[in-house]
Amino acid sequence: MSNPFINLTTDRGSSMQINVNHIVGIQDQAAFTYILLNNTGVNTVHVKENYVKVAKMIAKAFIQTTNQELT
Repeated sequence: MSNPFINLTTDRGSSMQINVNHIVGIQDQAAFTYILLNNTGVNTVHVKENYVKVAKMIAKAFIQTTNQELT
């Protein structure tokens, strides 16, 4: 399985990539989306992209990874 990354913007305006395999949960927080990560410890980030957009990006990354494994 590959490690799919999604590109997001932090609440401070800088770009970042997150490995979707490490996402434990996401939460809508009005102006930002709160992402809970697990990678040898629990980390959290706030991103500017809204909850629906982040959820779609995660789903798309998993669909692409699954399709790659089937071929």
